[in-house]
This record gives sequence, C-alpha cells and structure tokens, in this order.
Amino acid sequence: MSDIVTVDLVDTDGDLCAETAVIDSDGDGWVDTVSTDVDGDGYADVAEYDTNGDGWVDVTAVDVDGDVVADEVHIDTDGDGYQETVVTGPDAAVFPVDPLA
Repeated sequence: MSDIVTVDLVDTDGDLCAETAVIDSDGDGWVDTVSTDVDGDGYADVAEYDTNGDGWVDVTAVDVDGDVVADEVHIDTDGDGYQETVVTGPDAAVFPVDPLA
C-alpha cells in the first residue's frame, strides 16, 4: 500500500500554472495580486503609487492588518465587495468575507 496521493490540478488558461496557485480573473496574463485595478481606471493599482513617473513608489500602500499585502489587493474576483479569503485582525470589519464564496 502506498502513501502517495495523486491530485489532478486544473490549468484552464494554458499558462502551465495550476489555477490553485495563480489567479488571473481578468485573463490579462498578470496575477491579480500584481495587476489589481480596484478603481477600474485601466491602470494597475501599484502603478498609481508612482505619481511622478520616476519608477519609484511615492507612497506606502495601506496595510491595516499587517499581512504585507496592501489592503486593496485582497481578492474579490466577482466584484461584489466581499473578498473570497478569510481576514482576521483589524481588517475583519473592513474586508468582510463573501457569504456566497
């Protein structure tokens, strides 16, 4: 009897990364945590922190819960205002969990 378990991973977009490892909900080729555009203006949120165009971030992103992920990057793939992952600590009230996810 073997202790090895085989799990089939799904790669729906053909990028050779299992969807459990990478989320690219808009199919633009960029991982959502890198290319989020919360305000929908067509610019990745991280680019908006370089207001003078010098290639350096001009402000520090807000990270209320201290998880080293900017608050606007918390995942809400369906755009309903609720994130799909559980948040604890000070962000729990700010970023409620999606009751339908």
